[in-house]
Amino acid sequence: MSQNTLTLQLFFEDPIKLKTAQLVYQYLCADNTEQAQRWADKLGAPGLEALWDTEWFNQSVAAAPSHLVLQFDTGTSSDLPLLQIETLFSHGLRAAVLEVFYDQVGETERMHFDRGQWVSRQAFMDANPQWRAVVEPAQQGGEDSEGDADDRYACSKDPAKPLAVAKLRQQEEKRKREAQEAAEAFVEMARAMGKSGKSPVQGLIAVLLLRAGLKGLVHAVAFTVVTVLLFKGFWLWMGLGLALAVALPLYYMATEHKELRGDDGDDDADPPGDGGPATVVAAQ
Repeated sequence: MSQNTLTLQLFFEDPIKLKTAQLVYQYLCADNTEQAQRWADKLGAPGLEALWDTEWFNQSVAAAPSHLVLQFDTGTSSDLPLLQIETLFSHGLRAAVLEVFYDQVGETERMHFDRGQWVSRQAFMDANPQWRAVVEPAQQGGEDSEGDADDRYACSKDPAKPLAVAKLRQQEEKRKREAQEAAEAFVEMARAMGKSGKSPVQGLIAVLLLRAGLKGLVHAVAFTVVTVLLFKGFWLWMGLGLALAVALPLYYMATEHKELRGDDGDDDADPPGDGGPATVVAAQ
């Protein structure tokens, strides 16, 4: 069974917060929720569900003088622990590094967090140079392995600009919700078409053609608005825009339909030697 393996390195503002969080997660890993709740209250967390997900398994926690390392496995469709990271940032966490190994595809991804924001790898190192040796330990083997070490940590997923963890979590929830709604809508459409005796594939093709037509209409409207505002000849551009509003959707729909069918023009070509006039060679 495929699964994701997550490693979360947590750096706290002071040793007391670090020790308190350590006790919370040690008791959670030991399934002692009563003691875990006791120390979560001391940490100031609203509840264990904000620090822990019951779907995590193979969990372990290790403490170092400077940080805490939490490891656990999840299902391939499980959410990233953004809620837990967001909660910890509100209760003494200063920085964190999340590493996810996707067993299904054999790939690793890293995310860096600093002071409540998702930041780039470089921004994290610039803000926390004292922890570089911790989050990116050098490999053994001297200079020959230096390039390999760089490649090992080049799997960072970096934002275009710093983004609050709360905002990132909301975006991920919205994306997942929209994907779920789209999947449910397609299943419902397939059921409805199945009852009417039509193929779900035909329904999907119709949706794609409709999208192509709307794309052409949007382009025609945009062209009309721009030309009317920038150039003289109002009625000329309005007439041309109206023509494009008819022609562009038809063109985009025809192109989309051709791509869906896989037509490349070969069907219209006559096979070699067929349909042409016969050549008669007179005997000498």
